[in-house]
Amino acid sequence: MKTNDYLKYIDLDIVQDDRMFRVNSDTTALGMSLDMMWGKSVLDIGTNNGALLLYAWKKKARRLIGVDIFPEALELAKENVSRYADEYAFYCSRVQDLDIEKCDVIVCNPPFFEMNNVSEDPYLKKAMFEESLPLKELLDACRRLLKDNGEVYLIYPADRFPELYEEIKNHRFKIMKMRFVHDENSEFALRVIVKLKIGKMSKLRVLSPVIIQNGGFTLK
Repeated sequence: MKTNDYLKYIDLDIVQDDRMFRVNSDTTALGMSLDMMWGKSVLDIGTNNGALLLYAWKKKARRLIGVDIFPEALELAKENVSRYADEYAFYCSRVQDLDIEKCDVIVCNPPFFEMNNVSEDPYLKKAMFEESLPLKELLDACRRLLKDNGEVYLIYPADRFPELYEEIKNHRFKIMKMRFVHDENSEFALRVIVKLKIGKMSKLRVLSPVIIQNGGFTLK
């Protein structure tokens, strides 16, 4: 069943489908962490309903591109994005097989749950569990589809940051910025958001954390 909702902090309407992965705290935290994207092309890997593309549009991105393996998700993304943007394209494909022009920016809220408790729901299984897009294959695709001076935004479990860092180095990316996402009721950070560029690791900026509090989000 479809429902009408809105994206927090950018006040854009969005249609969601109860059968598919819905906007959650990870989507919002990543979306609110995007920098301005004046006139850039943005690829959202695993776009689902197009929410991250709308955050990018609000940051002045020009061309919005989404890839997903479910045609139903792409229909929904097109419905949402076409309300606001003039330049967009959607591809029904695994990103591992995607063949398009290189982009200025890539955003992704990847499937990162480990395979010890696999959902039988086909939508949730592909959206949540890492077998559909292992981290190495995701960063392989980012290197292949990103312009030399491009940027990548990812969100990942904070307790798996060592693994993320190793793959970032192996793929010759550097971390430009990072921030942690905390829940006020949790002792430890839940997620880490990174902004990457191609190049050798050097200094980085650690931004103020995002705090999830009473269903809302604050930057401390």
